[in-house]
Formats: sequence, C-alpha cells, structure tokens
Amino acid sequence: MTISSIFLCDFDGTISLKDVTDTLIEYFGQDGCDALEDAWEAGMIGSLECMQGQIALLKADEAALNACLDTIEIDPTFVDFLNAMAKANVPVAIVSDGLDYAIEYILKRHGITNVPIMANHLVYDGDESWHLEFPYATTFCKKQSGNCKCHQADILYQTYDQVLYVGDGTSDFCVSHVIDFIYAKGKLIHYCDKHGLAHHAIVEFADILPHVAPLLK
Repeated sequence: MTISSIFLCDFDGTISLKDVTDTLIEYFGQDGCDALEDAWEAGMIGSLECMQGQIALLKADEAALNACLDTIEIDPTFVDFLNAMAKANVPVAIVSDGLDYAIEYILKRHGITNVPIMANHLVYDGDESWHLEFPYATTFCKKQSGNCKCHQADILYQTYDQVLYVGDGTSDFCVSHVIDFIYAKGKLIHYCDKHGLAHHAIVEFADILPHVAPLLK
C-alpha cells in the first residue's frame, strides 16, 4: 500500500549554505545583538524574543539587505532533490524559524518559486528599520519559538501519513521527536544519536535520494 508522505525542510544551514539571520546581523546588527544571542543560547529567552530584538537592531535599507542576500548560496543539489520529489509526487515544504523575505529572495534567485514557506514575516518599516511578525507562533511552544515547527508537523499529520524532515541545528531538535524520520546535518546528527531518533546523516540533499525510496512505498 502506498502511503502519503511530505518532506519538511529547514532553511538556514540546511538548504542555504550559511545562516541567513546570522549573516544579516554580522553585516547590519547594532549593539545588543550579541547579548540577545547569549541570552537565547543560555535558555533565558526563546527564539521569538531573540529574533524580534535582533531584527529591530538591524540598520539597512532594502538595497543593502538584498545585496547581502545575494552572497548567500544554497545547496547545489537542492533543485535536483525538488525535481525528484515532484516526480515521485511527494510534496516539499520549508519550515523555518528564519525570515520569509530572505528565504523567498534567495530561492527566487535560484529559480525556485513554487515551494511553500512557513517562516517569520520580515517587514521593512523604512528609514533602514525592520520588524518581525510571527504568523506561525503558538502560546504552547515549549521552546518559545517564533515558528513552532512541532505544531506545523501536527497540522500536516492531518493530511499525510508520514512526515520526513531535513534539518541541521538547534531549531530542529524539538520537531525531531514528533516526525517519522530525519535526514540530519551538522549538530542535529549528534542530537539524533544521543536521543535514539531514527535518522540518516547527510552532507547535502543528494545524499537523501538513494536512501529515501523504501520510505515512500
């Protein structure tokens, strides 16, 4: 019997080769960004509060921001992965605790315009100022994230039999406990090993294709 599956993919460090938010803060962040990052890493605040504060401290106009985004590349095998999943009738969606504008801009530059994106909403206020809105936040997120990835997975299980996940870092830890299988990069590999989570270690999206076929039957 064929089961219905969907791939959920993190963006920063998973699809993109660099973390977008970290890159923007490095270029345009004002005093206070590092303190917010330290508080988040220490567990004193959630990622929503951290990101909200850091984005408010960015000083850049749209042209400067876009020029910075132009320097960020994606995994060169991601397009082939999308094509393979389309051929297999397996939907792919992006779930990110990052910035929707940046994700859309970077993907469009690489000719990708048809992948659903669930991410925090970046708004330009003019005068080199920005703010974040959080359409995917929940009041019950244990990690106080801007985008509760666990909740997005729960919603998808109302439609699909199986959710497969691709991620690399801290924002992927929680959701890794509620999905069927993980394709892990970076420190998510160690996290899955430590917690006994079903996973396959990858370096790039091309590594998924030889492994995934049995999971889609």
